[in-house]
Amino acid sequence: MIWFVNNLTSKNMNKLINAIFVLAVACFFVSCNPIEKNFGVGDVVTSTDQLNVTITPIMFKTYKTNMYKVHCTSPVLCKWTTTPSYISTDTTVLLFGKGSQNIKLTAFAADGSTLTKTYSVTVDSMYYPVPKQWGYFCGTGSRTWVWATDVKGSSFPGSADSKCYGNGGYLANNAPGWWTCGLSDLQGWGVANDEMTFSLDGAAMKLVTSNSQVAGKGLAAGTYVGSFNFDMTKTKDTASPPSATNSNTYAIGQLTLTGVTMSLGYQPNGAGYPAIYTYDILYLDNNTMVLEIPEPATTGAWGTAWFWVFKRKGYSF
Repeated sequence: MIWFVNNLTSKNMNKLINAIFVLAVACFFVSCNPIEKNFGVGDVVTSTDQLNVTITPIMFKTYKTNMYKVHCTSPVLCKWTTTPSYISTDTTVLLFGKGSQNIKLTAFAADGSTLTKTYSVTVDSMYYPVPKQWGYFCGTGSRTWVWATDVKGSSFPGSADSKCYGNGGYLANNAPGWWTCGLSDLQGWGVANDEMTFSLDGAAMKLVTSNSQVAGKGLAAGTYVGSFNFDMTKTKDTASPPSATNSNTYAIGQLTLTGVTMSLGYQPNGAGYPAIYTYDILYLDNNTMVLEIPEPATTGAWGTAWFWVFKRKGYSF
């Protein structure tokens, strides 16, 4: 089963996730035994006006916090989207910014239809902590990342002067260390001006690429929209300290993309140039992002890995 999941393409993974969700919807309504019996055929929800929803702020003193309670009593299965998504008819959702914010409800009705409605709420106080990495990836709403062609050899431990893409030793190099590429290489492939935008709105990620390489070597020129998530518990130890974060921790977490890749997000030495959707995070702050992933055959230190060094658009080293 593990082999099966790991070898799914992102497109097929999306199909699998959708199939699982449809099954969950079916099970939900079967458990109502049946919905017509409990609510009557005429009560099947067919429009957003029929949704019986309450959204209530969790207060801190007189302030509306960034935690809201959402509740729906209509005969639907609910998916609430802020930045992460929550599947429940009765739950709490975390909001990642102050001021006017949106909570999107996707309701799955018993007849198979899908209803969507967005509710506007207000956050006065960021009382509940938000993982700082959301701010690093997305800023206060969205943040665009570009190739760090001006990275310095002193930018972080193990960085390579003006080299932002290439390969090196897994668990050892913190940036391209063997085959190292910079601005002229990226220009030759048409990707020097590629942009990747991460957004708090639905954890969306957009790639705009001008890739001019042969078909299959990364996503073709165009605009692609997907989503992202990260897991900062998936760490790895370095075999050659210091790491990019000047510690013994090589990977400080893992970034996973769905429906989109990073610029040049493919395995150059793999048959068919397989796309890469999961990346180790070696370094991340408001200005710099360093990603890495080993080749599939790599299992130990100094095996071949690939590296990407990006910077916040507008930032100069």
